[in-house]
Amino acid sequence: MEPTGTMTDLPMFPGAGNMLKLVADLVRRPSRGECPKPEKHRNARQGREGLPVICLVSGDGHTQLAEGVRAFLREADPRRVPHCLHRLPSGDAPPSNRESVEAVRGVLEGIAGELARDVNGRDGRVRFRRFGLVNWLMRQGGRAGPEVDGPDRPLLHELRARELSRRRAFGFLRSPESELAVQSRVPWWLWLLATHVIPLAWFRARRGLGREYKWLLNQPYLSPADPGTFEGFAERLTKPHIGGEDAEQLRKLMVNAFLEDLRAAYRRRIWRPRAVRRTAYCVAILDGLGEGNCGTTIIETIIDVRIETGAFDPLLVIAAGAHAPGIGSPAHDDWGDPRMWEPDENLHSGWRHKFEQKGRSRSRSPWYLPVRTPPLLSPEHDDYDYTRRSEISQDSQLRIDDPPRWARRGTLLLLSAVIALVVAMTTGGATAFAWNSGEDYRAAHCGLSRSAPDAETMETASTGECIGVATHGSTFRAPDRALNRTLEVITTLNRRAEQAHRRDPDRPMITLVHLSALLSSAGKSTAQFSYVREALQGAASAQSRQLKNPGRNEPILRIFPANAGSGMRFGTRVAEIVGRMRRRDPSIVGVAGLDQSREATTDTIRRLTGIGLPMVATTLSADALVQKSPLYFQVSPQNRREAEVAAAYADHLVEAGGDAPKREVRVIYSADTTDIYSRNLKDDLAGSFAAHGFRVENVEYSPPQAAGVDPLDAPGPGEVGQQSCSYDGVVFFAGRSEDFESLLGGVNQVCHSSPPVLLGGDDVVRLAADPERRANYPGLSYDFLDFTLGSTKCANVSELYSELRRLFPQECANVASSSLDGHAALAFDAVKLYVNAIKQLREDAPTMPLTPPAVWHAISGVHGDHVLDGESGIISFGGDVERQVPLDKLISVERIDDQGTPRQLGFCGRVGTRRQASWCPRLEAAPS
Repeated sequence: MEPTGTMTDLPMFPGAGNMLKLVADLVRRPSRGECPKPEKHRNARQGREGLPVICLVSGDGHTQLAEGVRAFLREADPRRVPHCLHRLPSGDAPPSNRESVEAVRGVLEGIAGELARDVNGRDGRVRFRRFGLVNWLMRQGGRAGPEVDGPDRPLLHELRARELSRRRAFGFLRSPESELAVQSRVPWWLWLLATHVIPLAWFRARRGLGREYKWLLNQPYLSPADPGTFEGFAERLTKPHIGGEDAEQLRKLMVNAFLEDLRAAYRRRIWRPRAVRRTAYCVAILDGLGEGNCGTTIIETIIDVRIETGAFDPLLVIAAGAHAPGIGSPAHDDWGDPRMWEPDENLHSGWRHKFEQKGRSRSRSPWYLPVRTPPLLSPEHDDYDYTRRSEISQDSQLRIDDPPRWARRGTLLLLSAVIALVVAMTTGGATAFAWNSGEDYRAAHCGLSRSAPDAETMETASTGECIGVATHGSTFRAPDRALNRTLEVITTLNRRAEQAHRRDPDRPMITLVHLSALLSSAGKSTAQFSYVREALQGAASAQSRQLKNPGRNEPILRIFPANAGSGMRFGTRVAEIVGRMRRRDPSIVGVAGLDQSREATTDTIRRLTGIGLPMVATTLSADALVQKSPLYFQVSPQNRREAEVAAAYADHLVEAGGDAPKREVRVIYSADTTDIYSRNLKDDLAGSFAAHGFRVENVEYSPPQAAGVDPLDAPGPGEVGQQSCSYDGVVFFAGRSEDFESLLGGVNQVCHSSPPVLLGGDDVVRLAADPERRANYPGLSYDFLDFTLGSTKCANVSELYSELRRLFPQECANVASSSLDGHAALAFDAVKLYVNAIKQLREDAPTMPLTPPAVWHAISGVHGDHVLDGESGIISFGGDVERQVPLDKLISVERIDDQGTPRQLGFCGRVGTRRQASWCPRLEAAPS
């Protein structure tokens, strides 16, 4: 019977108008949320979002009923409701559990095929990618031929052919005619690339990143845990293997894939206006629901998937049949009652109320709405004309809301044109701005572009220095080639360490930041390069030695060089960078190095303490540093011990007789108030020399460009040197090596042939270690204190120098007295202190995480049987957890004679089994 207006055969069912209103309420998609509501309840509070499964029980009239619903949806205005009518096959008996899998697959395949048609896709047809993949796999016959390449190879070949054929470009290229034409017109390598290499690479990427492939491995049904790969899981879904799988899980897998494709098509995203334009839900009409087909199984599976996933799916299922399936809910006889769907304001009945109250239960009943229809009236019936007019008066044509204006095609086209115009107008300016921004970024990050791996951790300071942490080989724009080569060796060792950790991830990998003042404020090659370079070489030698140790408890070591600027003035900023790196890289467990006992150094120590990183300083010696942080350790002695050794040595010189100096000492120190080292050493020297009966005279000098010092307040180091020529006692220099060089210049100018007795502090070794600078003053002899045995050569047999010869052969070839100042040895021992402490920690507590607090505690336990017999002497903290300075640390006295040749005069402290000089202070006693 042809439809009249919007009505078809439905008016011959008394009460059909109310049922149509129910369908209209359910298929209209609200502008917000997904829970459909009648017009008068659109602003009511929403409960769980869901659509019912409507079952129309209509005796022999179910086919006409289904046709009428389809016509109602087809004639919606102004847009058609996406729908399909699928007729279920009739049968004498319901399909078996195994047969139902194929039956459900066939039904879903038919529905998907209809909903994917362009006639149902004014706003873009639904693409059933997930269900399509599952359906394709279940239709495959499995392996064909011997398993030469493995059981899943033929299936992958077929799957690749399917994927490539679905892509128009690949399908065109791989067709026989096109492939022959391309092969004859282009070079062979381009033909191979276009028709084989690129399609194969695309398929492999698609198999790993495609949404349907990832979804299939993560969906909750028929878990792919064994064997856990897509290939193995796909093989299980093919015909030869599917018989061994659980039938219920297979049904749910298919239904969930089908519903997930619908969810994806309707998922609202601001960048997907097509989904916003979908203002009507999809409808699947199943005609012929009965005991002899799979209709009941499909309905049960859909409801079960909705319950178990908890996800809303935009599908209204309307089943029509002669009998109601026994799912649990009795069929309603109130077909014409408008309260069947939504209750009145004062009544608590209807499906919506029931679903909101019980929809989160595991029962199928709240999702199921069976309705019994009255008998179909024939035209000869006395009430036929009256019923028809009554139903037409109740019914109105189904109207579907228009999408929001911003999501309509015309609006989007206009918006796209405006955006294109704006982009075209601003491209030039944006390009210029981006270029200028890139230049500004490079200027602020040591000339590095944004893509450079070190750019994030390196900055250009206000002085023009390049500060920060070099994690991938940056050289801080240093002009010194030897320093650059050293940094390159460390970068190579870091790469080897990362490779070793990948090969053996059970071995722990730790990272140390070697922080020092690499460059001068002007970025020029200065005296600092020599000692900084040797310190880095010592750390690199320890790192290289550690890479050769294959033990399970032997940590793999990386070293990140860091520059805090001249005088450590930017140490706090670099500490902040290290803290940021530590949050991303937990392998960073400590800091080694540090440089120059200045106020900026103490600020850096405090900032690193706030971050929670332990520190092991190499050459710092100021007494007060240990009070700045409980996380601070040093491998060098303190100034107070250096003063005791200096006074004992000076006493030895006086007692020698002959041309010995008088028992007087002139302590020359820096007027720079920020130089903690110089002023602290001056105070310690005054006490120690006075205890030996010396008359002490303090003389300050003004270093060039000292912070906060007026040059007129004190003479320069050169003038102080000239004034010292007539001094009969011991002249002790407690300043910096560059200023001692100026002092030597003054002495050389006035009293070259009869210089005073000069004794320098440990910082003077930086000058003595540089043969070029040392040779500037031939004929001048002076003594200085060294924290190592001094005069060490690369030919010496030890862990340090065997690695130095191998890693830095040019250093040993160019400098006969390499590492005279002991910085390489001290840096080597600082790194070894970390390594030995972590190794002991792994042996005592193998499962303990290697965190900075654990490493700090392990370092404090270096004493007794666990002392470090290092290159700079024995390092032991005596078993006192509050002790941060080694007991009886080595201090030697070195002399540069008038030929510029260094030699050792004696040493104090513990060095293996060797005995210290007779004039040395007594050794300290470790606490019991």
